[in-house]
Amino acid sequence: MNRLYFKFGVMGSSKTASALMCRFNYMQKGSNVLLLKPAIDTRVKVNEVTSRIGLSAPCYAFCEDKNLIEIFEYENQKQKIDVIIVDEAQFCTAQQVDQLRQLTEEVPVLCYGLKTNFKTQLFEGSKRLLELADSIQEIKAVCQCGKKSILNGRFVDGLLVTEGEEVVIGGDETYKALCYSCFKKEKQKAKIQDKLVKYLKIFKDMDDAGTWSGDSTADNIVLQEPYVIYDEDVSAFIEDFKEFQVPHPEQTVVVNDCVKDLKKIAVKDKSFDYVMTLISYVLQMETIRPGLLKTLIEDGTITKWLKQIKKVTSNI
Repeated sequence: MNRLYFKFGVMGSSKTASALMCRFNYMQKGSNVLLLKPAIDTRVKVNEVTSRIGLSAPCYAFCEDKNLIEIFEYENQKQKIDVIIVDEAQFCTAQQVDQLRQLTEEVPVLCYGLKTNFKTQLFEGSKRLLELADSIQEIKAVCQCGKKSILNGRFVDGLLVTEGEEVVIGGDETYKALCYSCFKKEKQKAKIQDKLVKYLKIFKDMDDAGTWSGDSTADNIVLQEPYVIYDEDVSAFIEDFKEFQVPHPEQTVVVNDCVKDLKKIAVKDKSFDYVMTLISYVLQMETIRPGLLKTLIEDGTITKWLKQIKKVTSNI
């Protein structure tokens, strides 16, 4: 009995090369192969399947509204088809996978593709293949750290992104196969760059981070100590930093809250965690010593700390 096969792997795991070698093996035995791929894959010629190692073969490229049973019947009239091989099968619609399942009543069908997208979610075609395939096989690949890659990371300007359109055609310059641990590190790095490092440019030449204010005097009212009304950008920084706030930083960083002492702290060789704890400490002390953050921004200390954060996260 003919079967539906789904062979999946991450980007760069030689899925296409495996599909083309499978085609070659069938052809060596005198079998006629119908090689298919979704037309959305435009990295090379539309009617060609090409692998990174240089193997290639002509194929039938189909659109998402095309009925694959009709394609098979048309090609089968020209010459008897013995097997169907589908590359980039994740881009098939669920309906097209149902059609491939139906075609196994005629011939074996072998599908090669990704399992999940850059958001770590199943593609429509992959989901349906996992539900219907008789045989599911992983084509394994290695992460940059040496562990097994399981996720496909999309990168823009060197940083991992987890939002955007599901399908963006690209190669090694856009995608990287990662293990879960490296994916988490790259995600954290991107978040830090987006949320915090951007304030380097803003704080670099900031000579007035906020203005002092105090409650007006009135009879029988206890006056509050003066406080700082921070600049909009500084307020945004404080809000963004809440996501990285270190609880009880005073238990980790033992330092005098004197501005001179904080400014003297050498962070050149300090870790990301240490610098983040320093900022958390300053924000905590701000409730006791209003204006501490203002002073450290205006004298360049926070900028120095952010530079170190950028340095260490760039090397994650």
